[in-house]
Amino acid sequence: MYNLPRQSVPAEIIKIISREWKNKDLGIQSITKENLREIETVCRQIEESVIPKQFVKKKLPGKIGHGIFLHPKAEPILRDQVIAPYSGTFTIVPQNEQDHADYAFDPVTDLHLTKEEQKKYDPKRRFHPKRLYSIKLDASKVGNFTRFINHSEKPNVIAYLVSSKKNPYEIIYFAKKKINPGEQLLVSYENEENSYWGPLGIKPFAMTPKTFRIDSSLKIYTDL
Repeated sequence: MYNLPRQSVPAEIIKIISREWKNKDLGIQSITKENLREIETVCRQIEESVIPKQFVKKKLPGKIGHGIFLHPKAEPILRDQVIAPYSGTFTIVPQNEQDHADYAFDPVTDLHLTKEEQKKYDPKRRFHPKRLYSIKLDASKVGNFTRFINHSEKPNVIAYLVSSKKNPYEIIYFAKKKINPGEQLLVSYENEENSYWGPLGIKPFAMTPKTFRIDSSLKIYTDL
């Protein structure tokens, strides 16, 4: 189901993050009151219609999959405006362990778990005090329309880990620059170590926000 407006972090994971936060900078971004209003608005839209009316999900050519576009009749999205929360299922996994989670973020890494926590989240291994873990937010089975926003090395969307009274830790997509009507929304899946695509053995299709666009009849056109 892809109609989950935003993600609530389980209390036991919040406890772990809060403890580790004291020892490292998690890169949590501050958000404005206007951002909070934008988040509430788009969450209501997701609840009502799954994909907010200002966005369009379209099948892309070939085997690229689907993409999310700004509706040709929508207002431009300005830099730093909220797109939507990225939602999914929170889990704790051994860091750098290869998996095939194509729709997952690792918002918090380099976590140390206690013996009891390792027994709960990693029961098949013996306890090791120096083993590192990551918190994974996976939208492969549960999430919202943001899971269909594709990767680009020249994105117009950026993901931030933010904190608010309602959700102490969540990933929010913001406009990295102005997004014009008809353009595809794109975000970089890579972190500073460029560690997303390598383990998957995939070479991503090179796209920019103008590679594929939609016209007034919602048909895809390209300059390729």
